[in-house]
Amino acid sequence: MVHAKAISRIPNDDLTVLVVWTPRYPGDTRAKAVDATKHVPDARAIHFWDEHGAVPTAYGRVLDLPAGKQFAWDTYMVFDANAEWIDSPPTPNHWMHQLGVLGRKHPGWLNGDRFCQTIQQLLN
Repeated sequence: MVHAKAISRIPNDDLTVLVVWTPRYPGDTRAKAVDATKHVPDARAIHFWDEHGAVPTAYGRVLDLPAGKQFAWDTYMVFDANAEWIDSPPTPNHWMHQLGVLGRKHPGWLNGDRFCQTIQQLLN
């Protein structure tokens, strides 16, 4: 959905899309993640396999997710061009999610149109 509703609608080569695949459920594997890359068919996308969940664990803290639920998967983050991960992950300029722990009524629940607009504003 994020690709179809947002990323594919932004014809700007300055956009870089980083996709992190991580095992969340039993049976999730690198091979399944490689197969899933077809859902983000974009030349600007760079895909990573995070076998140990380091990225979603780090971002669970950055995004201040509830205690015991600090695993930021199904999250979509926007960073400006100056973002760098040196000692700790950078805080996103904006983020949305599909996290059951926060629920659909949370103001950050994924909306493809709003996410697209946010990215476009940052690129302009």
